[in-house]
Amino acid sequence: MTEIKSALEIALERTKNVEASKESLEASTYNTEGKKLVSRFLNDEEIDLAQELKSFDSSKVKWVKAGIYEALSTNLILPIDEVALKKNKRVREGFFCIIKDVKKLTRLMNQLENFLGEYLEERKRLQVAIEEQYAPRLRQKEEEMSKQLGAPVKIDPMQDPEFGQLLRKNLVMLEDRYSSVLKEVKQELNNMSGLA
Repeated sequence: MTEIKSALEIALERTKNVEASKESLEASTYNTEGKKLVSRFLNDEEIDLAQELKSFDSSKVKWVKAGIYEALSTNLILPIDEVALKKNKRVREGFFCIIKDVKKLTRLMNQLENFLGEYLEERKRLQVAIEEQYAPRLRQKEEEMSKQLGAPVKIDPMQDPEFGQLLRKNLVMLEDRYSSVLKEVKQELNNMSGLA
């Protein structure tokens, strides 16, 4: 009769000859440090990312920068409001600490700032247009509910499931269009960083 092994025992047997190299462990550690640094940078206006980078040994900086790039890239998103737009500005500032070609980066960041502002304005216009388009249907629902309840009823469009679904569907289409451009910008930033 054969011995029945637990999943852990099987996994340990399969990985017993696998050893992580010291360099890959070190790279992973410093990469994580870079990501933590970005987290602090985004949450505290007083943090100077360039100054913080100087505290790392020059032989480890490339790994820290790789972590910084990954975290900044992840946080570079399409804004849903002015607060998110402000956070994106801080993210863009972070790229200047890891990319050397300041002239090219400045040009790209200016274009990106205009692009993200345009997206936010388009998002607002879309929401207003959907509200106007849906207004007759909403009034009809309010009238029906007022007749049923015998009292005037006012429905917030954001609380109406049908309106919410219509708005989400249109916002997803808008986001899809803009996301492809943002993806290209991230690829260009990756190329400029030289960390790939």
